[in-house]
Amino acid sequence: MTVKLPISFPSEAAQLREQLRVFAGATAEERLRAVADTLAAVEALSAAGGRRAEQLRYDESCERQGRDRMREFIARHVASRTRASE
Repeated sequence: MTVKLPISFPSEAAQLREQLRVFAGATAEERLRAVADTLAAVEALSAAGGRRAEQLRYDESCERQGRDRMREFIARHVASRTRASE
């Protein structure tokens, strides 16, 4: 739903295009610093939210599930092909 306001605001697409233009025109060092600053801000917000431990447990759980699924895939498909080729 669009609300008509007497003040004109730039669209989200226009804002993203401008941010991309500025980022693309930056040096490699400036881009790296911007990414590092963003990651630092995310870390600070995460810690300030009080859910950091829960987030870490969830992340570790996802990583463990991914590794388990990969092991299962390899055991099922790679091992069966090895036996079939013998």
